[in-house]
Formats: sequence, C-alpha cells, structure tokens
Amino acid sequence: MSNVTIKKIHTELLDIPIKRPHQFSTEKVSSKSFVFIRIELSNGIVGIGEGTTPGIWWNGESVETMKLVIDKYVIPLLLNEDPSYIEKLLKTVDRQIRVNPFAKATVEMALFDALGKLYNVPVHQLLGSLYQDKIPVRWALASGTVDGDVQEAKKYVSSNEYVNFKTKSGKEIPEEDAKRNLQIAEGMKGVSTIGIDPNGSWDRITTIKWMDQFFEAGIDFLEQPLSPRDIEGAAMLVDMKKVPVMADESLATVQDAFLLAKEKAANIFSLKIHKSGGMKNTIKIAGIAEAAGISCFGGTSLESSIGTAACLHALASIPNLDYGSELFGPTWLADDPVKEPLYFKDGFIHVPNKPGLGVELDEEKVAKYRRKEQGEVIV
Repeated sequence: MSNVTIKKIHTELLDIPIKRPHQFSTEKVSSKSFVFIRIELSNGIVGIGEGTTPGIWWNGESVETMKLVIDKYVIPLLLNEDPSYIEKLLKTVDRQIRVNPFAKATVEMALFDALGKLYNVPVHQLLGSLYQDKIPVRWALASGTVDGDVQEAKKYVSSNEYVNFKTKSGKEIPEEDAKRNLQIAEGMKGVSTIGIDPNGSWDRITTIKWMDQFFEAGIDFLEQPLSPRDIEGAAMLVDMKKVPVMADESLATVQDAFLLAKEKAANIFSLKIHKSGGMKNTIKIAGIAEAAGISCFGGTSLESSIGTAACLHALASIPNLDYGSELFGPTWLADDPVKEPLYFKDGFIHVPNKPGLGVELDEEKVAKYRRKEQGEVIV
C-alpha cells in the first residue's frame, strides 16, 4: 500500500489544428480532437493522460464516447483507490466495461504518470526499463496527390527530418490505389522507399495481382491491406513471401495477437497503446510477437506529446521493434499542448527521462483549445 489514494478525476475535450489536411481512407481532416484526463492523488500529485482516435470509423470510439465512458463508468470505480495497484484497478474496469480500449488506455496513461511522479521515476522504469533510448520515425504521406506526396518526402529527406515513409491509401478503388502507390514509389526512387497503408480497404484479388510489382518496386510493407476480419486472406499474402504484411486493425487484444501468430497471418505487428487498452497490454502483445518470430512497428493514433510519450515509454522497452515507428503526431499538429514538446532529431524521437511521462501541460494552450460546451463562452 502507498497510503495515497485517488482523490479526483477530471476530463475535458480539446480540438487542435494540424499543419496540413490529412487524407485517411474515409475522410480528410484539418484538426485533431483529444480527451484529456487528470487524476489527482490525495498528496497533490496529478497524473495526466490523453485519448484520441483516427476517427470513429476506425474502431467505433470517438473522443466524445471516451469522455462519457470515463466520466460515467470509470471514475466511480477508481475514486479513493490506491493508484499503486494499477493492474488490479484496470482488471476491475475490464470486468465492468466490456470493450472501449481507447478510453481505458487514456486512464492507464494518467495512472502511470501519477505513479511515476509518486516514485520519482520515468514510466519506462515501471514497465521494465529501456531497450533503446530513441526510436526511428516514419512519416505518413497523405497529401492526397502523387506529386504532393513525392515532393513532401523529398523535402523531408533533404532536411534529414524524416527519411522513411508510408502512404495513407484506401480513398480510391483498390486497382487505382495500387497504381498510385507504384507511381509514388517510382517518384521517390533513389531517395527513399514507402510502406502502404490501405486501412483494410483492399480485396484479396487486387492485392495478390499487384504483389509482384510491389515487391519489384521495393515496397517496405503492406499495412492492413485486407479487411481486419479476413485472417485467411492475410495468411495467403504472407505465404506469397513477397512484401511483408503488417497487422493493424486486425490486432488489438492479446487474443488477436495469438490468433494472427497461430494462423501465420502477419509478418509485422503494428502496436498502438490506445487500440490495445494501454501500455501494459501492448507490451504483452509484443511478447507474443517475439515468441512467434514476428517483428513489431510502433503505430500511432496521432497523439500529442502526451500520448506519444506514453507510446515511447512502452515501445522503447520492446526488443523486437524492428520496423521503428510512426510517432510523428507532435510534429503533425500545428500546436502541442505541453511546455516542452518531445525531442525529434535526424529521423528519431527520443524517450523522455523525467518522472512520469516526462511532459508537462501548458495550461494556456489547454484553455485555448478546450472545446466549449453548448452555450458556453470562454474568455
């Protein structure tokens, strides 16, 4: 027992602009929404966390549903409890709340931040310590045009800001999408290579048809080309032994990881703390991958420095993170709601080493981007 209890929990919604419109498979966005959470302990320590999703189309959760779940159902389960029993607390939440992994990851993040501050250690020390202190970052090209993506990639390579890339695909029909990606790969020839992420929007026939050309073009990976439910189809692609197949939407739970490994339906696991319900679950999934000889990649839900720090603490403890990450969220935003954003240099993001998550909220920015309630005026 730590003799410290959870005294108060508060959530709020923020809407932060991004630097340029970003094309997903289903929508184009110009801002990013977050639910922020503060967990105050009886000794005055405050742990912070954030939840965000690519969109409700991705897994059915939104920042609005996450806030509702936390406010109405999670808070009553945590108040007056000992924060040092994180695993026990989260099991209680799991028993009472059926799914909602994004909301649960948000809560876990704030609990670990509070506990790290309580023990005066960075969160990665609570998760098993570091394997590496910096992680390579792959930028997502999503301007919406071939020339826009190629020029953006060349600009980043020339500045040495990013040297690895992937494309966001799925807006067009699979046949045209495949051709467009090959055009991007050709335009970047001699400069860099790409992975392709159709967000589960392609079909078996098209993907199989183009696999040889993807291989010849040096495509790094296909991230969730098929529907998350098509495990058999993913296994067929893996069996072709051409371009590595990455599981993302099909991989959320430890049970998903076991099934994908058993069916040999992935060469790479995309790890995301929000989709898996938190940092601890993500590390468990990486362990299954390691046992099955599957590589890992650090995925993103496009977090600010707060959520990205949590991702870093978990991912930097994983030895089989062979494909780096895409933790570019803080640089993708037009503003970052912390006093000192995470450190990026030469295509790498560095793990913070201060107590807790290692980042501190900028209260002026939080107030600036806080979503107004209906009828509310912020002055």
